[in-house]
Amino acid sequence: MLTAAVTALKRTDDAAGVIIVGGVVTLLAWALTPLWLAGVLFVSPVFLVATPVALAPWLVVRGYFVRVTRHAVDAGTAADAPPLVAWGELVRDGLKSVLLSAALLAPLAGGLAVVVGVAAALVAGPVAPTSVAADVESALGPNGPTVVAAVVGAAVAALVGAYLLAFAYVRPAALAVFAASGRLRSGLNPRRVVGVAATGPYATGWTLGVAALAVGTAVATPAIPLVVGVAVAFAVRVVAHGLYGRGAGRSMAGGPGDGRATGNPGPRSTDAPGRGDAEGDNGRDLADSGRGVSGRGPTADRGRDGPPTPVVSGDGGRPVRDEPPAAVQVGRAVPVDGDRDAGGDRSDADGGFEWGPALDDPEDKG
Repeated sequence: MLTAAVTALKRTDDAAGVIIVGGVVTLLAWALTPLWLAGVLFVSPVFLVATPVALAPWLVVRGYFVRVTRHAVDAGTAADAPPLVAWGELVRDGLKSVLLSAALLAPLAGGLAVVVGVAAALVAGPVAPTSVAADVESALGPNGPTVVAAVVGAAVAALVGAYLLAFAYVRPAALAVFAASGRLRSGLNPRRVVGVAATGPYATGWTLGVAALAVGTAVATPAIPLVVGVAVAFAVRVVAHGLYGRGAGRSMAGGPGDGRATGNPGPRSTDAPGRGDAEGDNGRDLADSGRGVSGRGPTADRGRDGPPTPVVSGDGGRPVRDEPPAAVQVGRAVPVDGDRDAGGDRSDADGGFEWGPALDDPEDKG
């Protein structure tokens, strides 16, 4: 598992491009997002106009980590890392990743709000704080108020620390479930997320991922002023998410090397390869990881006799027809006439993208 995750970037078709572009986007995210936030909070609300520009790099990076996790869930058939293309999809996945984290942190935020509200009521409420302190001092001695304040503060800090530790462990499992199914609600399904997080393969993947993050961060931090450290930090996070995805994928598959997502086993569909089994109460399971932009994902049939069309996990299964495939975007392939099907379009050979009529088609003849 560790070797496959570490060598995944090297095995991809455009490893240097992914690392360089990922490092540049990470650097922009680290620079633009804090500047934008400081401008909104301390300068003027006018900086809100720049929100799309300031947050786009950050969302692209987060979306790519979702794609890496999705790719790693199906690690039995994919040993490389996905390409860093189709940024519109990355932004959408990054936004869903932010919403997932916000939903998981909402109980903690609500609890802290209650604590702050109680403290404010004690200070500004009908009961004077001095009288409360006097009562505590008379009951516990001169150091009573200090001891009570220290105990309450320690208890709150311990609860917050325990929650954040649980969040750090559960959040990658929720991300893997969301990435595999393409549905945000699946990543917020407690039964499904806990079912993945409570397994040995996921615990192993998470432990290795945290260790990789710790070692990689220690190596990358001194080199960050030289910019190369930013690329190293990006690569380390790719490795960590690959480990999360591989561990979660083995948990959902029921064993290493099985590329199927299970949980509530049911009959598999033969008409749409890549579709899952039963999912929760709706009778649909996690769809297998789909990477329409890389051309390796599952397919949705056009018909029983027609060729399949790749779909993207995370968009509800819509055919990919909005941009060229990854191999073309990174310059690894150029479409030729031989790539077309018998009907005259190139949608099947190039990941579902419609190139339009060729020069020898009747529409182009004068």
